[in-house]
Amino acid sequence: MSCSIATGIGGSTAAAAAAATSSPNNKKQKMSPPFDSLLFADDLILVQGILSFVGVGQYAFVGAVNKKMNQMYKEYCTLELKKNPRMQRAEYWLKDNSNNKTPYRDHVCTAIAKTGSIMVMKWAQQQGFSWDANTCAEAAKNGHLELLQWLRESGCRWDLWTCSSAAKNGHLEILKWARANGCPWNERTCAGAAENGHLEVLKWARANGCPWSFLTCMFAAQYGHLDTLKWARSNGCPWGEMTCARAAENGHLEVLQWLTENGCPWNDQTCACAARNGHFELLQWLRERGCPWDLWTCAYAALNGHLEILKWARENGCPWDEATCYNAAKNGDLEILKWAQENGCPWDEYTCAYAAQNGHLEVLKWARANDCPWSFSTYRGACRNSQSEVIQWLRDNGCPGSL
Repeated sequence: MSCSIATGIGGSTAAAAAAATSSPNNKKQKMSPPFDSLLFADDLILVQGILSFVGVGQYAFVGAVNKKMNQMYKEYCTLELKKNPRMQRAEYWLKDNSNNKTPYRDHVCTAIAKTGSIMVMKWAQQQGFSWDANTCAEAAKNGHLELLQWLRESGCRWDLWTCSSAAKNGHLEILKWARANGCPWNERTCAGAAENGHLEVLKWARANGCPWSFLTCMFAAQYGHLDTLKWARSNGCPWGEMTCARAAENGHLEVLQWLTENGCPWNDQTCACAARNGHFELLQWLRERGCPWDLWTCAYAALNGHLEILKWARENGCPWDEATCYNAAKNGDLEILKWAQENGCPWDEYTCAYAAQNGHLEVLKWARANDCPWSFSTYRGACRNSQSEVIQWLRDNGCPGSL
């Protein structure tokens, strides 16, 4: 689409007048000139003023005047779009994808809601793009109250995610408006507020009857929002073992200290989560205080390449099983797999299967050279992920199911 308002109009008043007087039949032709021929330099100023007054979103009316007005209105809307870089990107995308065969057609309005543009949303609706409750949720998530209000006035439905999205991103004004206008909510609203530490939003939600669950404490602990966690507990919010596990997962020692001092329960998942993300000192701190562990501490350490944690865990009596080897193979970590085997860790056919599935041919070769069992699942895993080099090696070496 052209960005020039005058593009395609052509000619000047003087040139048109000369053409008219040079016609031998000009005195006999009394027909009124077409509208297009009237849009010369002086008229453009007037038309642009009219379009500015009308504004965007009136395509059905302005575009129907005639072809020239249709074109000028499109150009006017394009210029308006390009005043905002994000709108420009939206306009380019819509221009290239606004047809019934667009693969993600149902998600266009939700994508537009991220920008907050009522103008582009109107245009998308006129072009037949559908919207749903996700559109309102996206507007709420990004703090676009005016767009949310317009969507609701225009019949767009909403659901529980509008309130939870507003709460999660700290948009208290939007949450208040949504509730005042009948938007439903549930415990995910409080959980969302806690996840990002929006304590004022959480307080308002609870003061206005919003339910909560263990998720509120769990998310507050997971993301290290100790003040939010303390307030929630002092006001009767439930918690459980996953509260400690999620705090350990992200390495929040201060949070864990407070949790243990205040009687929060834990289980073996707390150590496993600390090991998975490499929080060595935190794992040691947990064990010093009697936190239980199980097979998954070693398995998770192997999965993410934490050899020092794995060694320490084994030195201190942590159990392991085949999952340690197949997690090492899954991650392509030959060093951990070798160490585990050298130190008596059991393995099974899943070690080869995961190595093949993820394309770790050197791991697979070493495993087979050291008598690791395999089965049809090895070949199936390689085929599932189209690991062509691995598939050929399996065929050449007689893997079950490959011939």
